[in-house]
Amino acid sequence: MTEPVRISGVRHPDYFENMADAELTKTGTKVWNILQSRQEYAGTVRLRQKDLSERLGLTESTVSRALDELKERGLVHPQGTKRGVILINPLFAAYESTAHMVNHLADPSTYIWPVTFPERTIRRRVSDPRTGTGFDPDPDGGEEASAPEEQRPNLRLAG
Repeated sequence: MTEPVRISGVRHPDYFENMADAELTKTGTKVWNILQSRQEYAGTVRLRQKDLSERLGLTESTVSRALDELKERGLVHPQGTKRGVILINPLFAAYESTAHMVNHLADPSTYIWPVTFPERTIRRRVSDPRTGTGFDPDPDGGEEASAPEEQRPNLRLAG
């Protein structure tokens, strides 16, 4: 098995916060964690399915089903493994810095495929249920909020 590439990096917190909504199987979660830990910057993982199955002590068909699950959810490229290279969705990839992440995601040549977590787990608030109720989140006027240290980048989803 090839020696894994170990990087530390910046990941987009808004997307990782929703990973529980993916409802991955136990094997899918194990495969996802290995892919995350072995990726190069911007989500390229150089790891053969055979090596992944050996690492986990599972059959290649079991690992293949787990990779299919990750493809279904949009976490890895829908075309799957190409000659030992797996691509992690750019929204879930690691980057050298926040600037690298913002620039990569804003680049028109970056393909961001849809993330399709099970519909029943996607929690989107269409409207604020407090609208029209007289609810005031800051009844005493409070104090001015401090400026955030770093603005989170605006991201786009393909689809």
